[in-house]
Amino acid sequence: MAFILKHNKMKHYSPMNDMSHSSTNPLLEQVYSILDSRIQFIDYQVHTYFNDCTNCDASASIEALAYHGPSTTKSMMNNLDNLLQYTGQLQEDLKLLQILRVWLKEETVQVILDLLTNNKYLKYSEDRLVHLLKTEILIMYNSESYN
Repeated sequence: MAFILKHNKMKHYSPMNDMSHSSTNPLLEQVYSILDSRIQFIDYQVHTYFNDCTNCDASASIEALAYHGPSTTKSMMNNLDNLLQYTGQLQEDLKLLQILRVWLKEETVQVILDLLTNNKYLKYSEDRLVHLLKTEILIMYNSESYN
């Protein structure tokens, strides 16, 4: 069985492109760029790993299975398990990056940049990450309300 993946190159896009005013925050654009680069890198890793796993000759695999029997089956199952674990972890990392990208605003840019530093965002669950970003927005909103 071969896996067929469609590879789409991500174009750099940020909501700043849709804004009608011309003043942009360079830091905000830089963080969008960092997030897009990391998302593209995960996409590259997935495609490279799948290509490595699917480039073997299928008929040779069937012949090896017939010749070596259960030991080859076990090896193939271990390879499949490794593939699923690897792509599962990449999927989790990708979800967290997408959450950061969705919540990237003027109010959260500093926190998100800090989370990207040394991959600190990987220490958070999806729910905790969203909670942290919502809290940051509320703090910024409240501090502006009192000023």
